[in-house]
Amino acid sequence: MNSHSPARTCNPKILRIVVAALAFATCEAHARCAAQAAAECPGAALRDVAWVNADLQGGNFRDANLENSNLAGSQLNGADLRGANLQFARLKRSDLGGANLEGANLHSANLEHASLHGAQLAGARLDKAHMVSADFSHARLAGADLTRSNLINADLQHADLRRAKLDGAFLNHANLRQADLRGASLQRTRLVGTRLSGATWIDGRVCKTPSVGACE
Repeated sequence: MNSHSPARTCNPKILRIVVAALAFATCEAHARCAAQAAAECPGAALRDVAWVNADLQGGNFRDANLENSNLAGSQLNGADLRGANLQFARLKRSDLGGANLEGANLHSANLEHASLHGAQLAGARLDKAHMVSADFSHARLAGADLTRSNLINADLQHADLRRAKLDGAFLNHANLRQADLRGASLQRTRLVGTRLSGATWIDGRVCKTPSVGACE
């Protein structure tokens, strides 16, 4: 093939124009979303955005790209984050109570001390996520991938963990009272001091009171 054919030639001037246009569009999207009390940003490209302690309650971020974003301390309760990309996002101490994160990607995200009470996380990806002392009480995590996640001291009371992948996860001293673990995968899962009273175990039996570290 001719090395000077149009398919392989890059015009530096056109490239600069395209890059500038993309940068402007991204900045414009940031400004538009940030200006709204209830953000409407479905499908928005918001990678690396910094919205620390932001009020984003009930916002629409469905399918948005929020990879590596800093949302620490933000109010995201009731937000629509279905299918959103939140890989490596910082959500420490954020409020995601009642939020819909079905199918969202939170690989390696930081959710330490975050509140996800009653959140919808069915089919979500939370592998390698840092979730120490996070509140997942009454959350729906059916089919979620929590492989090698850190859930030490997390509150998972009444959580729906049916068919969830918890292989290699750290659940030391976590509270799983009344949680539903039917069909969940627990290979090499750490359960030191884990409270399991009243939990429905992977085989369908109910754990007796008290059950600590193992379902009795």
